[in-house]
Amino acid sequence: MIEIRVPATSANLGPGFDCLGMALAIYNRFTFEAADDINMYHVEPRFDNEENLFLRAFQMESAILGRSTGIHVDFACDVPICRGLGSSAAMIAAGILAANMVNGITPDARQCVNLASEMEGHPDNAAPCLLGGVTACMMKDDNTVLVHQLEVSNRFRYTILVPDIEVPTEQARAILPASYPLRVAAGNGAHAILMVEALRTGSLDLLKQAAVDQLHEPYRSQLIPDYSTVRRIVLDRSEGAFLISGSGSTCLFISKDPLNKEAVELIHALPNNWQVLEAGIAVNGSEVKENGAWRKCI
Repeated sequence: MIEIRVPATSANLGPGFDCLGMALAIYNRFTFEAADDINMYHVEPRFDNEENLFLRAFQMESAILGRSTGIHVDFACDVPICRGLGSSAAMIAAGILAANMVNGITPDARQCVNLASEMEGHPDNAAPCLLGGVTACMMKDDNTVLVHQLEVSNRFRYTILVPDIEVPTEQARAILPASYPLRVAAGNGAHAILMVEALRTGSLDLLKQAAVDQLHEPYRSQLIPDYSTVRRIVLDRSEGAFLISGSGSTCLFISKDPLNKEAVELIHALPNNWQVLEAGIAVNGSEVKENGAWRKCI
């Protein structure tokens, strides 16, 4: 049996729309082996079908490799679904890796990222999920992905605020404008550059100024109940940057100190069962267990 784990991811990181992403140490785990047929265990009923993203990715990668095999796979998933934490990218990444591993093939990083990004439609979750850490990425003209792993200071903490509300990616995309004024596009680009520098240097002052987005957060915040209330509770009591994680509904708070205890209590008292979690950066991205220890898959 082979066991792998793939991390949650937080895409955009404020102004880095569709190009910045961070792997977070919350994992989906998969234990699997080659078989003559296909069986998936402990899968939510709504995903126990041929459209399961793990299965689709497994089959697509198998076809690319020119291999044909079934699989028995057990799911143990902690990444919340449709919450802006890269649950679809995690499933896709795991399926691609599993197709290689059941055939004894060492996964090729570039091929894995390209296929995962193609299936996702964008690379900002797929790249950090597979490679780890914080990544900047872009789709090239030939539809392959250029990825650069970024240096990140160890001075920051990452608090994840998750309501019991799903925001489908399609809905979060549909609410965005078709075009933006030039000043908005230029300003967001500047903020994204400074966001990368703030994460690299660990400068909280720069982070707070850089982590302002005008492309997606003003619109997607409308899909998150109590967004304004949660943001106010957090920023009134703790110092840091408050962001929408991916397309939402999860929010991400980056700070140097733990979130204020009073803020945590007030958020827990809100409707929609908000969870408050702290997670580090998953620096290795997707990992495989060997001799009781985890190591990078690619």
